[in-house]
Amino acid sequence: MFMPRALKVKRPAQGSGQVLQKKRKVGQEEANISSSETAQKEEAIEDDKTQDETIEAAGDSACLKESSGHEDRQKSSSDDAEDDDDDDDDDDEEEEEEEEEEEEPVKSFRKSQRWPEPGEPVCVMCGRYGEYICDATDNDVCSLECKAKHLVQMGLGTGADAFDRKDKNRDERTPQQPTAATGGGADSEAGYSYRENLFISRLTDDQVLRIRKELGIETQGRDVGRPIVEFEHCGFPTTLSSNLKKAGYEAPTPVQMQMVPVGLTGRDVIASADTGSGKTVAFLLPVVVRALEKPAHSVCSPVAVILTPTRELAIQIERQAKELVMGLPNMRTALLVGGMPLPPQLHRLKSTIKIVIATPGRLIEILKQKALQLDKVKVVVVDEVDTMLKMGFQQQVLEVLEQVPEEHQTLLASATIPKGTEELAARLVRDPVRITIGEKNQPCANVRQILLWVEEPSKKKKLFEILNDSKLYQPPVVVFVDCKLGADLLCEAVAKVTGLKAVAIHSDKSQWERNRILRGLLDGDFEVVISTGVLGRGLDLVNVRLVVNFDMPNTMDEYVHQVGRAGRLGHRGTAITLLNNNNKRLFLEVVNRVKPTGSILPPQLLNSPHLHEQQRRERQKTKMGHEDKLVTQNNLLDIIRKHDRRKK
Repeated sequence: MFMPRALKVKRPAQGSGQVLQKKRKVGQEEANISSSETAQKEEAIEDDKTQDETIEAAGDSACLKESSGHEDRQKSSSDDAEDDDDDDDDDDEEEEEEEEEEEEPVKSFRKSQRWPEPGEPVCVMCGRYGEYICDATDNDVCSLECKAKHLVQMGLGTGADAFDRKDKNRDERTPQQPTAATGGGADSEAGYSYRENLFISRLTDDQVLRIRKELGIETQGRDVGRPIVEFEHCGFPTTLSSNLKKAGYEAPTPVQMQMVPVGLTGRDVIASADTGSGKTVAFLLPVVVRALEKPAHSVCSPVAVILTPTRELAIQIERQAKELVMGLPNMRTALLVGGMPLPPQLHRLKSTIKIVIATPGRLIEILKQKALQLDKVKVVVVDEVDTMLKMGFQQQVLEVLEQVPEEHQTLLASATIPKGTEELAARLVRDPVRITIGEKNQPCANVRQILLWVEEPSKKKKLFEILNDSKLYQPPVVVFVDCKLGADLLCEAVAKVTGLKAVAIHSDKSQWERNRILRGLLDGDFEVVISTGVLGRGLDLVNVRLVVNFDMPNTMDEYVHQVGRAGRLGHRGTAITLLNNNNKRLFLEVVNRVKPTGSILPPQLLNSPHLHEQQRRERQKTKMGHEDKLVTQNNLLDIIRKHDRRKK
């Protein structure tokens, strides 16, 4: 993805005497130096001078500029000594002239860039002076050439875009700059506060109940705000409303209708909605608005923190956040995830960051280095909360929340929130509003589910039949397996037998390779993607219409998430699951969750003795009244006595 401006000039911190500053044009001599310098560069290109000669010439010209600037500073200091009364006026005039000065053209080739001085940023590709920051990755680059190579290496573009879009993006950016620069525009954006639209206020209680019922919205909590019907009912600032439309969000989904107005009022939220229902934008809009309200307190203290379980999901959320904040004043995001170099992320935090999107492990690592503080955070979002509160992430999430002020808003979201997780999540919120869209913890209604009974030795053959079936096969296809080695081996078999373009993705792949595969999947470069659970949660695989669960997931919650990859944002899809007696532990849950959707279950499953035994135990458990019964100090002795009588 390219931001409106392909590259942005990095302005070094004040007090860094080693960084060569850009000088304003004060006379004809300096103009002559600039023209002669340009002529030298053109001659260097025409004569094919060596790289070392070009670097030496650039270094000489840089030294010439520095000495010229030094003379100017000496002259200005002597003038100030003669007339102290005009000192402040002169400084103001110089600042105005420097602001009016036109920026130098972005360097196209790395050989035009000088080598860095000690303490200066370094290009991630060639080691020269990192004068620019690539908006797509936030890494330092020296030129358009190195930016193109860097994007190709990270799997984020073809590289040619860096040159082709240079002028176009600059033209598109120009009309937006005055809005962010003028004080009036900034004040109008920052002064926004949510008020219920008059149209929504005039609805009767019965009409509101009917709207919620028709959309499958269920709410619990005190004084729950009314749902909106259109984004215009929120009264967002003009820039934010425009960004919503540009990003393709014309009308809100049910979860957005209810969660956005509740979030804008500052209430804590626990939201459960189908996969692909638009939960990300539902929590991003309150986050962006809250960040607009609160000025940046310091360089290393953001206003909002968004926690996610995977790198890919964090990258996707940051991309959507950037689409929403484009053109808003002083709105910067930071992506803090593992698998990527730490120094560029630390360098990004030196800017004034409003929103941090992070995985818990990398965020804790940065917090321990004191490079970031959370003492001014006003909003915390935990996405995929069912995964984040499991044993692997639970302690990390709690460790992060300990550093957040007690007075903050908490937004929790996921497609599935099991009862045990919901009880733990309830401890993280205060007076929350619970929002449920559709059937709780049920598979996405837009996905047709097909369950096939296939023994282990016949699974590959059945997969090949599906990929050769013209009625079922709709590329690209995502095939989920339960192990990394299985993904690699199955990928080789699919490519060899079917001849389709297949690729495997799992956590052992490097981050840039995973980015490349994900980009290829979205662009249609691959026909079959074999994946472990890496692609199972949160990602908007908008062009995927067929998902195959080659290996049944270990839990039904994971099944719900993986099936949901085939039905994003209301699109219809198909999910085929292969199961056998190896999955007997889940038979009862499969029947209870999948059968109500109208899907036909295989007779081997319905007639399985394992299923019948699980159903018998469930009935007995219900009869004895032990379901959800808590052991307390008052009933402990009664439970022991009943247990002893049963044993006799």
